[in-house]
Amino acid sequence: MTLPNTDRTCRIEDPGHPISDLGYGQRECAILTIARGYFSSFASPERQGWTFAIYHAVNAFGEARGPDVAVAVLSVVQCMRQARTSVFRFNSHECRRCAAHVSGHEQMLMAAMRAAARGRMDAASGHATLLCEGSDVQKLLRALQLLAEKALPPGRSADGDQRDRIELRNPAPGVGL
Repeated sequence: MTLPNTDRTCRIEDPGHPISDLGYGQRECAILTIARGYFSSFASPERQGWTFAIYHAVNAFGEARGPDVAVAVLSVVQCMRQARTSVFRFNSHECRRCAAHVSGHEQMLMAAMRAAARGRMDAASGHATLLCEGSDVQKLLRALQLLAEKALPPGRSADGDQRDRIELRNPAPGVGL
C-alpha cells in the first residue's frame, strides 16, 4: 500500500480514471470510500483511517447495516492483502482530486466486486486473479460474495433502488465521493 495524499500534499500526475466515467452507483462509491479508509490505515497507521471507514459505512448504509458492511469491506481488503505480493496503489479519500478518481488496482477490485454482486463468479475470479497476481483467490472471492450480500442485497441496484441490481446507471453529477 502506498501512502495517501491530502489536498495539501497531492502531487499525483495521473490519479487514474474519473469515477464519473465508470458508472459506479452510490453504494459502490461508498464501498470504495470505506475500502480507502482501510487502505489508508495499512499504509499510514497513525492516520487511523479505519475510524473513517467505519464512520462512512454507518453514514452510507445506516446504523443497522453499516457495521456489517464495514466488517465485510475489511474482510475483502484483508483477503486481498494476504493474496497480493506487491504494492497496492490506491487513491486517498482525504484528497478531493484523488478521491474523484480510481487507480488501476482499485478498478480491478471494484470489477471483481461488481461481478460477484451479479453472481458472475467466473468474471469475479478473473478480475481477482489479475489483482492478486495469480495467487489463490478463493478467500477473496468468498469475501466479495459476503460483501455483495451485505452491501448490495438482491432486488436492489448499486444505487439502492428497487430494481434489478444488474442494471447499473451513471450516478448524477456530484453524487458519490
